[in-house]
Amino acid sequence: MKFKLFLALLVLLPSAAFAKPPSFTYKTTCYLEEDQTFYVDDCTVVETREKGGALRTRNVYSNRFGLTIKSWFDSKQGFMTWDSHNKFNYKWEYKVGSVSGPEAYTYVMPGFLLHGVSWD
Repeated sequence: MKFKLFLALLVLLPSAAFAKPPSFTYKTTCYLEEDQTFYVDDCTVVETREKGGALRTRNVYSNRFGLTIKSWFDSKQGFMTWDSHNKFNYKWEYKVGSVSGPEAYTYVMPGFLLHGVSWD
């Protein structure tokens, strides 16, 4: 009897309740800033988004710099970041930065710029 009830609940529950949030992976230019010098790499970015499209998490990977940056929205603390250099969670608001020209580069952690990321 319990098994039949369990099966009935599985059928009645919407499949979206078990679905993972949409994930997007792309490559973009990133820069490490050190002593007024910028070092370039192509970073891999993996984002997950809520059903309505709002940013849930953003992970940035740089092989050249050996750096991982994980960002997420916490309902109590706001936008949080962890990176493999500092190795602790901290509150970080994205800041506009520019390497050169009018292109949109954003500081996603202190001293690290990423090209073309959204703010939401």
